[in-house]
Amino acid sequence: MDVVYGLAEKGLFDKYYKGMCYFAYTLIRDYSLAEDFVQDAFIAYFGKKEQIPSQESVVKSYLYTSVKNSILNWQRRNKVQEKYWEKTNFTEFDDVDIDNAIIETEVMEEINRIIKELPDACRTIFQLSYLEGLSNQEIADELNLSINTIKTQKRRGLNHVRSRLNPEYFLILISFLRF
Repeated sequence: MDVVYGLAEKGLFDKYYKGMCYFAYTLIRDYSLAEDFVQDAFIAYFGKKEQIPSQESVVKSYLYTSVKNSILNWQRRNKVQEKYWEKTNFTEFDDVDIDNAIIETEVMEEINRIIKELPDACRTIFQLSYLEGLSNQEIADELNLSINTIKTQKRRGLNHVRSRLNPEYFLILISFLRF
């Protein structure tokens, strides 16, 4: 309670803070969260102090009620969130998953930029093969071309991508597309 509040507020805070923290802790078993709820209750009280009777029992009741209601609202939100995550089968990501997703996205953006530089026929064959996973025969049948033409165009496309792609990205590309 710095300079913003007077001595009366500091005395009130000092008098009830630890007890309110213990009360909140008994409800949620997390001391850090308990402190947050109690601090929020005091801030709310000091913000509405002029509207609340100054009797000690009323102030104490206000603080208890404020902490209790904040915790109940927090628990309700958590239950709603848990139900949502259960229904969506969401799993938490760790930092490695997020970093890998960022790297993969950057590599794919670079590859797509390079693929756009290819001549139309070569680009189509490259995309059908490496991005959509079609076999040489499937591509040949779909485009009505010979298998040798498909192989040649794939090789040209791959050579172009290799020559233009950052070497660090190429290693990631190999593991991602499984050439």
